[in-house]
Amino acid sequence: MRALVLLTLLTLACAASAADSLSVAQQLYQAGAPQLAYARVVREQPEKSEIAGWYDWESLRLTLLSDTHRPAEIIERAKHYPQNAPREFQQKTLGHAAWAHLELQQGVAARALLAQLIWRFELNPADHQWARRLVIRSYLIEHKADEAYRAMLRYQQDFQPLPKEVAAEFAQGLLREERATEAMTWLAELDPTSPATLALLMKVGLIAPDAAIAQARAALQKQPTATAYATLIADGADMLKDNRMQVGALEQLLGLPATAEQTEAQLWRAYLKEAQTLGNRAQLLQGDDASWLELALRTETSDALGARSLFAYVAQHGVSIGVRETALSRLYAALLNAPLEEAAVRLFNAAPWGEKVSIAQLQRLIARAADGLPQPAARKLYFSAGRILEARQDAIGAADFYAQAVLKSDLRAPDLLATQALQRAVAMLERVGFKDDAVQFYRSAISQKEPTKKAPPAKLGKRKK
Repeated sequence: MRALVLLTLLTLACAASAADSLSVAQQLYQAGAPQLAYARVVREQPEKSEIAGWYDWESLRLTLLSDTHRPAEIIERAKHYPQNAPREFQQKTLGHAAWAHLELQQGVAARALLAQLIWRFELNPADHQWARRLVIRSYLIEHKADEAYRAMLRYQQDFQPLPKEVAAEFAQGLLREERATEAMTWLAELDPTSPATLALLMKVGLIAPDAAIAQARAALQKQPTATAYATLIADGADMLKDNRMQVGALEQLLGLPATAEQTEAQLWRAYLKEAQTLGNRAQLLQGDDASWLELALRTETSDALGARSLFAYVAQHGVSIGVRETALSRLYAALLNAPLEEAAVRLFNAAPWGEKVSIAQLQRLIARAADGLPQPAARKLYFSAGRILEARQDAIGAADFYAQAVLKSDLRAPDLLATQALQRAVAMLERVGFKDDAVQFYRSAISQKEPTKKAPPAKLGKRKK
């Protein structure tokens, strides 16, 4: 059913006329297809702000840039808005730009915009409180715990009674800064059953880490996307010095929303530590890459977590580029098989081993990982590679990988992955101006009778102005 809905949206996107284009873009966004909506905005929005309706288009663009997590683009566009823009639009711009600076860990710039937002505009109560909480967050991302704590106290004075979710936000922020004593200020305000309360009690020693972890795991069974509980498990494992448990918790954590920026680096350090433990146990020598890889391959079935750790170790410490790429490709495939796709995408974009993966290297990694796999399994590799490049704003590269995932699918009975790959391939092509190619590829794909065994090279036409 979900696949049918997405195919219907694709038909709508390809067939709509320019006259109702903004309405179609809004419908696509509301229906859960932000990539297609953004591609339409990029293609159809009037170029000049003086044209009627431009600010409606631009307002939707800001929303889509936020939802698809492109903070750098928000900041760049905000630099060029007319000074005589409608006041309501100016207010929205300041809010989005402040959020964007926070996403890029730029606390000072965010506070400068938030000051304008708070003092220049008569914000409604909800927007005012949201802006004040962003100020607090700006201090926390700069690790200015004292300033954040004082701002929290002022916030509590100004907005009584303090909602439990805000108290939890304050407590968790201070806990991340290792300021459990200050976080205790809000213990009485917290929901006794909340993850913030459980984490706080664990940090101050009022509940044992293993007991807190057990409660968090039980809660995750009911709330599988609760980032705070997954974070608690990772922190508790660290307190218990249980590295294997921490590796598993951090891998799961990377698949959840609002995960802390440093999680990828934490996971990589835990991988290396676990690999060294396994290597020492097997009496492996540093530099003996063949033995390290052989151990990883031998343990993939019996100890998948250990194998991923060993692949990570060789990916960083392998003697030759070829060995390191082999290990990276195996790690990539192992994460997808786990299944930990979101962890793979985030880890390979962060590249905590120190060498950011180039497009050419990514193509080699995918080819190595896909070697010998049946097409239904291989397409997962290509789809996730598309996500990696999409996160880097490389629409052409992402479109190529998504297209290969589509061409390895059977669209006679499309599953969710096939339909999402088709949706994203079309959106990426439209975003960079290849409207005709997007329509042609879509029509070709939905008329497909059986999986294509080998993807032909992409032939893109001239970019539409």
